[in-house]
Amino acid sequence: MYFVIERLNAFLGAEITGIDVRDINSQSQQQLRDALNQFQVLVPREQRLDAAEQVAFSKKFGKLVRRISGEFLHPEFREVLTLSNRIVGGKSQGAIAAYAGEHWHSELTYAEKPSMALMLHALEVAPVGGDTAWANMYEAYKTLPCETRELIDNLKAVHVRDRRRNPRAGISKEFDRDVNVYYEIEVPDTLHPMVRTHPETGRKALFVSPNFTVAIDGLEDKVAQPPLDHLFDHQKKPEFIYQHKWEVGDLVFWDNRSTIHLACGGIIPPGVRHLHRTSIAGDIPF
Repeated sequence: MYFVIERLNAFLGAEITGIDVRDINSQSQQQLRDALNQFQVLVPREQRLDAAEQVAFSKKFGKLVRRISGEFLHPEFREVLTLSNRIVGGKSQGAIAAYAGEHWHSELTYAEKPSMALMLHALEVAPVGGDTAWANMYEAYKTLPCETRELIDNLKAVHVRDRRRNPRAGISKEFDRDVNVYYEIEVPDTLHPMVRTHPETGRKALFVSPNFTVAIDGLEDKVAQPPLDHLFDHQKKPEFIYQHKWEVGDLVFWDNRSTIHLACGGIIPPGVRHLHRTSIAGDIPF
């Protein structure tokens, strides 16, 4: 299969045209994996996938991970999470930014094995707002001062799921479920390197985020918080970022090991953004 890959900006992202992901062979699959390692965020345009087809394509790159909370999962294909701001019966039909995406993060870093990559498929898009942004953590690490890199190279950070324990993230006023019920699922905290080595490219990436990272292992809180604040400010510099304006049929496929992302918000009612997400299992960061 022949398809065209065009870089989206200087630091990350590539648009892919001329491809139907429902019909790729092993050679095309390897080309996509190579492109993911190079560009970190891939955007195949004009895909028309139902949930079963998205699951089938996602599984070509690894085992799929189900969300810990069973809410918002597709009724037939439980590997698919619905992201939607459509209101039905006074509640959102799918997960909204208040549940995870309104602060910069990599997915599932509170787990022992965070996701390797994820896919979002746009079924409906709002005319205004609803963008998603990704930031390049290779560049974020590379551009840190030498003394900062030396400080964090051998440190680990504490990641938690429960946003009641994270003053930086906190609980959004848009959260429309019972917060205590939502976070009653017990998920152990995890320790991950603050700088992770990508298992395929061998490159080093900054591996913290304000949504899940709350402390540095072995350091008192008063010592740990200032460098964390510095890292969180640094990793979202505009020069590291690609901001995606969704179009129906976009399938964004991104490397979760070397990026962080953000739901930019700004949807104006009655605009609706309705997406399907699949998450591909990863390994233990090192």
